[in-house]
Amino acid sequence: MVTKNIAIFCLLAAAGACKPPPAAGDGAAAPGAGGPARPPDCPNAPSIYRYDAHINMAFESVTKTLMLNERWNVRGSINVMGGFPGYGLEESAAILKGTGGRIRFMCNVDWSVFGKDYFVKKVTADLQACKEKGAVGLKIFKSLGLGVEWPDGRLLKVDDPALDPIFEKAGELGLPVLIHSGDPKAFFKPPDKDNERIDELMAHPAWSFYGEGIPSWEEVFAQYSNRVARHPKTIFIGSHFGNDPEDPPAVFAMMEKNPNLYIVTSARIPEIGRFDAQKMHDYFLAFQDRIIYGSDLGVGPDTLMLGSTPPRFPDESQIKLFFTASYRYFETWEKQFDHPTPIQGRWKIDGIGLPCGVLEKVYHANAERLFHLQ
Repeated sequence: MVTKNIAIFCLLAAAGACKPPPAAGDGAAAPGAGGPARPPDCPNAPSIYRYDAHINMAFESVTKTLMLNERWNVRGSINVMGGFPGYGLEESAAILKGTGGRIRFMCNVDWSVFGKDYFVKKVTADLQACKEKGAVGLKIFKSLGLGVEWPDGRLLKVDDPALDPIFEKAGELGLPVLIHSGDPKAFFKPPDKDNERIDELMAHPAWSFYGEGIPSWEEVFAQYSNRVARHPKTIFIGSHFGNDPEDPPAVFAMMEKNPNLYIVTSARIPEIGRFDAQKMHDYFLAFQDRIIYGSDLGVGPDTLMLGSTPPRFPDESQIKLFFTASYRYFETWEKQFDHPTPIQGRWKIDGIGLPCGVLEKVYHANAERLFHLQ
């Protein structure tokens, strides 16, 4: 059976320390070894602030998070580990108030009571309480579809009709649903030398979804697609670049079909950076109002997650790479530079040189509009 907080089973370790803000300028995109492929479309890009719509923050790590934000020109963040009444909501609301809105939060589902006859009633009431306390959304973790079980041991599917009232309630309350379904496709393949994410799987063997009794990536993604289509009045945000960063055309086709679907970039720049830069640039222009910046940063007492967690606590060079490479991807046309999270794969990426107006939307304006932050 699922434990009380299986939804955050791989995120509680995503906590960490950071150093005091260094001299100004660290937040600017660094030049690449190969030089820019062509002049950027937005020369003043480093001055545009970011709003991070996807972080995983332990409640005791507010100060560390604010320090990181100041250093890397991030004006505010949304902690997707906001909890629910009696289990984190009260702390999240206090942080919202204490930071003057610089750290907001999304609520979560209490899966510990799934299978009880009062489950839906409790969760919809929780959502109402979350909204009243200042939540800006609902985060559904990948445990739905891969971990949460019915009392008889069957996996609860992402699109199970039993959950319909919860997603309808989120739409009624105006709470966008940030949903993580599945994981990198490589996690569903044998964790051997031919797996392109073998470094990550060796560091975190529990992240593998290869084996009998586990649904395929395709099954989970189809369930997610059904869920989004079933609730046209509810806004969904596909976590990790729409849950299919390996196939951007499929992501944008799904967005075209579902006007209620947004995507967030969280932790998938290494993956989308392999896609043809000009085509991705054009996709960003076409869907510029529904793409949101998020880092998937994890901050807490003893660890720091930079899109993923390396075997050891990241050093200063890894922290700097995570932010500068992310910004270079959006802001420059540089070719074949190191991506933000080396443990995710042994390859390089190309920048997509977004124009200023699109950068403004992706970096902060879309999130501010969607979550009513201004």
